[in-house]
Amino acid sequence: MLSLDSSLFAVAAEFTGTYAPYQGVALTPGPQGGIFIAATDHGKVACIAYDPRGTADESAYILPSAELLKYAKGIKTAERELRIDGSTGFVTTYRKSSSNDVREIPIARSNTQPPPLSRIMQSCIDTWGQVPALSETSGRYSSAYIDKAVRVLSNRENSLVLSAFDGGPLRIQSDNGNLIVLIMPQTAVPIPPLPAWLATYAMADK
Repeated sequence: MLSLDSSLFAVAAEFTGTYAPYQGVALTPGPQGGIFIAATDHGKVACIAYDPRGTADESAYILPSAELLKYAKGIKTAERELRIDGSTGFVTTYRKSSSNDVREIPIARSNTQPPPLSRIMQSCIDTWGQVPALSETSGRYSSAYIDKAVRVLSNRENSLVLSAFDGGPLRIQSDNGNLIVLIMPQTAVPIPPLPAWLATYAMADK
């Protein structure tokens, strides 16, 4: 049995790939409780979330169907919970002004193993932990991934935090830090010089 914030599942599902082993959302029990939610589309973008209130007595790799995502997607007027028991899912919408709504949905599990995102994340954490005083390179990132990450996260977040390290992933995360999208750079490039016109503009009122 697994239980988690369904909106986190729906966000992660936006960043899955088309083919195995990237087409699922990995759900993993946290060692101190809670549940990790992770997905990637072959390493170009990755979404990792943590639901501290989630519970899990197993790991699962779930294939997100259109029906599941229809009811799992977060809404700002209510909270939604996804419970998975075997091959059946239950999405409960908790409303303040009316009775709760429960949808029963078939759940498809992948037979493949999910990509080893946790091992890959360790190298990122090692770099972020050093917190370089000044970056030497910047990253060239796909505008389509940036647009998608901001659009999807904005459905449930009022503000976002953006950061990156030298030529590495662009990290877009929620204010509480429980939802993170990593956009991998297409290339690492030198930090571009400021355009000359910008200095001219800055001097305009002097």
